[in-house]
Amino acid sequence: MALVLGRKALASMTRFRNVSAAAASNLSIAGARTRDRYFSTVALPEGGVTLRYFEGRGRAQALRYALVDAGVEFKDDKVSIQNIMSGNWYNMKSNAAVSGPFGTLPVMDWGSTRIGQTEAIAGYLYHKLGHGEGGTPEKAAMSAAITSLGHQDMIVLCIQLVNVVGSMSGITDEQVTQSVQSCQARVNSILPHLETLINNASTEYLLGDTPCMGDYFAMEALDVVTLVLGESMLDGFPECKNFRDRMQERPKIKEYMVAGSRPLTLTGTAQEVSVMMMLKSIQKL
Repeated sequence: MALVLGRKALASMTRFRNVSAAAASNLSIAGARTRDRYFSTVALPEGGVTLRYFEGRGRAQALRYALVDAGVEFKDDKVSIQNIMSGNWYNMKSNAAVSGPFGTLPVMDWGSTRIGQTEAIAGYLYHKLGHGEGGTPEKAAMSAAITSLGHQDMIVLCIQLVNVVGSMSGITDEQVTQSVQSCQARVNSILPHLETLINNASTEYLLGDTPCMGDYFAMEALDVVTLVLGESMLDGFPECKNFRDRMQERPKIKEYMVAGSRPLTLTGTAQEVSVMMMLKSIQKL
């Protein structure tokens, strides 16, 4: 029997479709804007910016990309795997200064403002980093829909696959194969929609002349999918592949990656290496 993984894609796909028609006719950006703008005029708050998450890419990597690309100096505060394995994380969860209002990560401190939950942080940064400048409510809604789609139905789905396979004692190759196929089927139901959106965009980004939060989550979602399920997942989706590669070539993001600042693992768990080897062997079958 296949393992049950993640949420159904239906909810986010419905949100995605509901805003797409309205957004398509309302995405004109007021004023002259150049494609090479990096939002370098972002006003940093007193007390600075801290983004706290675990040592993996996980649910926070797209947020890191957005901050890096905007030229925002921030503290990338990573809770170590040692804290998790030792059980100390359970003590840290009760400290709102660490785990925010909900006892979960990621958490962002923007000066004196503390925000928990990935998509809430994404929405806050959408405004703070100037992604909505000169735009419309429809653009904001579309960016939020792409953010949710990439986060919930692609990134989290792949994280759950890795975590479930890694946590199952005595899991069989047949169970792993069925779980991988289930994950592939969900992702394959989403990729055609992203391919169409990218193909129909009037610029090299999804919703305007410069990236917005939806772009960073789409980039990370596509990259995570290929990391976990294999590069062949983008065969037949050349626009998705080119978009991911184009976003990763943005100077500040490329510099960040080349410098080795991006976490080396997706989940930060001790078993991830062996799980990834298992998944790669399944892909070759």
